[in-house]
Amino acid sequence: MKDKILKISWSLLFLGLIISVYFIWKTSSDGFWFYGNITDFTTTGQFGDFMGGVVGTVFALAGTLLIYLSFKEQTKQNEREAFESAFFEMVNLHRENVNQMNFTKSNGVELETALHRKVFRIIFKEFLECYREVKKFSNSKNVDDYILPKYQEKLKAIISENNSKIDIIELAIIDIAYNIVYYGIGQEGEIFLKDRFKRKYNHSYFYPLIRFIKLKPKRENTERWEKWTTLLSYGFKEFKEINREFYIYRKHNSKTVELSEKANLLVYESEYPKYYGGQQHRLGHYFRHLFQSYKYLNYHENLSEKEKYFYGKTLRAQLSTYEQALLFINSISSLGMKWELTPEKQLLSKNETVDKCKLITRYNLIKNLPGYHFSGIRYATYYKDVKYETEE
Repeated sequence: MKDKILKISWSLLFLGLIISVYFIWKTSSDGFWFYGNITDFTTTGQFGDFMGGVVGTVFALAGTLLIYLSFKEQTKQNEREAFESAFFEMVNLHRENVNQMNFTKSNGVELETALHRKVFRIIFKEFLECYREVKKFSNSKNVDDYILPKYQEKLKAIISENNSKIDIIELAIIDIAYNIVYYGIGQEGEIFLKDRFKRKYNHSYFYPLIRFIKLKPKRENTERWEKWTTLLSYGFKEFKEINREFYIYRKHNSKTVELSEKANLLVYESEYPKYYGGQQHRLGHYFRHLFQSYKYLNYHENLSEKEKYFYGKTLRAQLSTYEQALLFINSISSLGMKWELTPEKQLLSKNETVDKCKLITRYNLIKNLPGYHFSGIRYATYYKDVKYETEE
C-alpha cells in the first residue's frame, strides 16, 4: 500500500512538471514571452490561472498523498514504540521470574540451594529421573494398556497433523512423567494427577504407577532411599511382581495380605516426604508468562515477519539450554501443547496458515538444545522444521 501511494505521488509530481514545461513551451512558441518592455497582465493572468488551477491541483494532490503517508508512518512509529515498550517490559518480567527462582534439595550428602537459572537444571534432571522410572514401569507395547480409546483418537489426530513418526506410547510416558514432576506426588498432587489421568489413561496402569512413584522418598530419608534404589535394581519381572504385591496390599489397606520378603521391605506405617514435591509454583507462572509474551508478539498486526522473528529471537536469547529443554518437554505434554501440537487456530486471520501459530517452530525456540536427543527422546521427531544449532 505504501509503495503504491508513493508511486502515485511521484507520478502526479512528474505529470505536473510535464504539463508546466509543455505549457511554457507552447506559449513561447505562439509568440508570448514573460520578459519584455511591457507586461501583458491579461495574458499572464490567464497563464497563472491555468498553472494554479491545473498544475497546482496536481501538485496539491501529490502533496496530500505524501502528507497522508507521513501521518501513517508517524502512527506506525508510535505503535512500534508502544509495542517495544510493552514487549521489553515482558522481557524484563521474564528475567525477574528467573531471578526469583530458588530450589533447595539434597545431593545425597547435604542440602544445596540452587538459584536463578540453575533451578531449571535441577528440575530438568528431576524430569529425566521420573521419565526413566515411568518407562521402567511401562514395558508393554500394547497402546490399550496405557491409553483410553477416546484419548487415543485425540493423540492420533495430533500426531497425524504434526509428524507421523511420533510414538504414541512415548508421548504418553513423557506426559505422565512431566505431570508427576509438575504437580508432585504428595497428597494434594496425587489428587490432581488422578483427576487429570482418569479421562486419558488406563486406571489399571496409572493407579499402580502412582503408588510406585510415591515410594520414592527425599534423599535425606536414608533408610527408605536405600529400599527405593534396591527396588529399581531388580530385573523387570521381579520388579513388576514386587510392585503388584505392594499395590494390592496398599489398595486393600490390610495387614492380612501376605507379602514376599522383598515386597514387605516397602511397607511403611506413616507417610513421609516424597521425592517429587511438585514444581507448579515455580513453572506455572514462568510458562504462562513466556507463552503470553510470544502470543503478544506473534499476533501483533503492525510487524513484518522479519521483525517478529527478530523480537522473538531477542526473547529466545534469554533462555538457557535447560530452560529450552524444559520448554520442549512442557510443549509436548498435555500441559503445554498449545505451543505447537494443538495451536490456537482460532486466532489466525482469514488468509493465514496454521504454521503462523506454531510458536516453537516459527521462532526456533529450542534451537540451542545440544546433540539430537536426551534419554532417547529425539527433538526432531516432534519439531522437524526447527533449525537446530547442531545442524548448522
